[in-house]
Amino acid sequence: MAHAPPDTSPEAEEKREEFFTIHELLYRPELAVFYTDMLLNSPTTVGESVERVHLSSSAAHNYAKILQQLGAAEQLDERRERAILWKAKPVSGMWNGEEPIGPVMIAVYGAIELNEDIELFVERHGKPKLSSAIAQTIEYLRGNTSRRGAADALAVPAVEGIAVTQAIEKIVYLLKDLDPSIPATEFDVSLPDRALEEAPYTHE
Repeated sequence: MAHAPPDTSPEAEEKREEFFTIHELLYRPELAVFYTDMLLNSPTTVGESVERVHLSSSAAHNYAKILQQLGAAEQLDERRERAILWKAKPVSGMWNGEEPIGPVMIAVYGAIELNEDIELFVERHGKPKLSSAIAQTIEYLRGNTSRRGAADALAVPAVEGIAVTQAIEKIVYLLKDLDPSIPATEFDVSLPDRALEEAPYTHE
């Protein structure tokens, strides 16, 4: 039986690039956090990101170069107070050809060590279940389930399901217009300023 030749078309190469970029961001939480901050606040400087996400300057500059190599961010021909401005772009793709992956998922996984509810959820139920929690949060925002219903669908205690969907909702709110994998037109998210102050990311 003859094997099909490998697909070397530009479209196939683009999909491979998406895969490796998303893999790198999901595998490295600090890089995911830095990317999310830059995406939310573009255009921004590396120094401004350092102040928001509390990284060392050397680490932040290294992450900026990595994002540039991955095609997830670029330097602009502009400066603010002598510092180069950077712009991040939304990264998205499909897992197994079915599950959309985008900035929201990257941000949620990056926030594992930033948010106690997300961290506890992962400690008790694992990272794969966190992906399901994101999906259930979206279903809640679409009005297709309640928070308790989301917890039931996740097969976790109600208090844990409610807490993690509340934490994820804050991230969805911040990134809903920047994530092509989530049709934000299907739901309306409205959060008070106090809730946003508790979010793991800052949108200035």
